Amino acid sequence: MENIIKCDKITKIYNQGSLNETIALKSVSFEIKKGEYVAIMGPSGSGKSTLMHILGALDSPTGGIFLLDGKDVSKMSDDELAEIRKEKIG
Repeated sequence: MENIIKCDKITKIYNQGSLNETIALKSVSFEIKKGEYVAIMGPSGSGKSTLMHILGALDSPTGGIFLLDGKDVSKMSDDELAEIRKEKIG
């Protein structure tokens, strides 16, 4: 079965290069196939919301690759992201 979502070494750093740099996600990798159900779980501050913002095409990772239906979301324009959110995410 094909992957609907593939994250390969996703990293998200807020305030990168500043004194208050915060690493929200560090090298997160996983695949979700069509028909699978997945739960994102973890303690407060573990990056769940940050990951969901990236998966919802509302934010971009600082590093790594996020593929949605085989397409690299991080390289899409704002118009393409809006279309993806409308057609694929809801």
